[in-house]
Amino acid sequence: MHALGERMMRGDLVPGQSINTEDVMVEFDVSRTVVREALRVLTAKGLVDARPKHGTYVTERSRWELLDTDVMRWRTEGVPDARLVRELDQVRAIIEPAAAGIAAGSRTSEQLAAIEAAHDKLIASFDDDDEAAHIETDVAFHIAILAASGNELLERFEVVLEPAMQARHRLALRHATTTSFLDSHRAVFEAIAAGDPDAARERMQLLIDDSARDIAAIVGA
Repeated sequence: MHALGERMMRGDLVPGQSINTEDVMVEFDVSRTVVREALRVLTAKGLVDARPKHGTYVTERSRWELLDTDVMRWRTEGVPDARLVRELDQVRAIIEPAAAGIAAGSRTSEQLAAIEAAHDKLIASFDDDDEAAHIETDVAFHIAILAASGNELLERFEVVLEPAMQARHRLALRHATTTSFLDSHRAVFEAIAAGDPDAARERMQLLIDDSARDIAAIVGA
């Protein structure tokens, strides 16, 4: 299932292309039942379908469940999906400033502590030049803010945010991360800590805008 899903995301299997179940059985040395189950799951994700006399085939992209956790992960495996990263920045610009504003007005002391802890770890990862920790803690910082909004739907945005930010960082970390990156995160934290929704929205918007400009320069958008 994962191998076929990744091939679709990479474009090795394209919309309209048939999937020969016999070939899949031979390639992975599995039974027909296993292949059938894998295709059943891929069908539920909108990636494949079957029709009489034509068999199983890859569906049009418009039918794909792009917010599905597996599909998101497949899109971010290997070489980062530049389209996904650009679209992530657009969605983040809509959602995250609002979430930061809500968090500033509703966060608990425990939620604020979680945001601060993620920020402190972000600084430490920068000082230690720890790329893996840097990515992990940046994602944790933004997820902590979503959680602090107290909105369950915003918190579920983690499903999109985490894998897409992982892909974004794999692009961005080819280039130097400056201290202004840390300053922007600190400014967001301080606004939330101060209980200032307007400042939190504005500072998060600035952070997202800077991120979008960096990615546009990197991918040549």
